[in-house]
Amino acid sequence: MKPILLYAIIALAAIAIVASFGFQLGSTEMPAMTESMAANVLFVCPSANATWDSISMGLRVIERYIIGGAFFVVVLLLFGWGWQLYQNLLSDKFKRESFKTIWGFTKLAFWAGVITLLLVATPNHFRRVEITGAGNNWVFCDGNTPGASAVRADAVHAR
Repeated sequence: MKPILLYAIIALAAIAIVASFGFQLGSTEMPAMTESMAANVLFVCPSANATWDSISMGLRVIERYIIGGAFFVVVLLLFGWGWQLYQNLLSDKFKRESFKTIWGFTKLAFWAGVITLLLVATPNHFRRVEITGAGNNWVFCDGNTPGASAVRADAVHAR
């Protein structure tokens, strides 16, 4: 594959990913929730601060970039598979060895994705909340869970 064609494929994939996920250079502010939208009470429990939760919280800062990078890799893999299929069609015979490299990249991307998913999506990842004036180690829970406490809903913020 010529270097200019490879550059064009990478550039098009990068533009598609950036446009799809709405990446920005500046920060965006969350709109303020009105008093009529807030519910009365939410139940929260203290979170056990495990190593996996710490890793997940550390990766949460770059979670959108991880997802964007994963889609970028998938697009490059699709182009790679397509290129190899095209080369086999041009030669009018199937060469199994020509798929060895792209198959290796596919396996590597799959296992890297599985490990990243396990590190990012811990059970508390989707339940973790922040309470105004009460610290950061809280998760949503049911009212009948041991250790649950009722908190005003407008004091609970997503993390």
